[in-house]
Amino acid sequence: MPIYPKLARRLGKEGIVLLRLTIDERGRLRDVEVLKKAGSGLDEAAIKAMRESAFKPAEKNGKPIACRVRAPIRFVLRSTAND
Repeated sequence: MPIYPKLARRLGKEGIVLLRLTIDERGRLRDVEVLKKAGSGLDEAAIKAMRESAFKPAEKNGKPIACRVRAPIRFVLRSTAND
């Protein structure tokens, strides 16, 4: 899960960051591309969260293969007990 950036929270910024992930046949993240930005630190938070994630490789005919995946990361402000 991405950590909501303080700047975006302070500005009341919400949005969707669309990423394209390249995952190899071992499930390792090889590349992250931003296809749609949201700004205010949300893009960087989404990338960081994906780089810290674990992935299972895609399979074709029962064998692991490299793949590209589009990953929309939605940032929505929620009220917390500390607000």
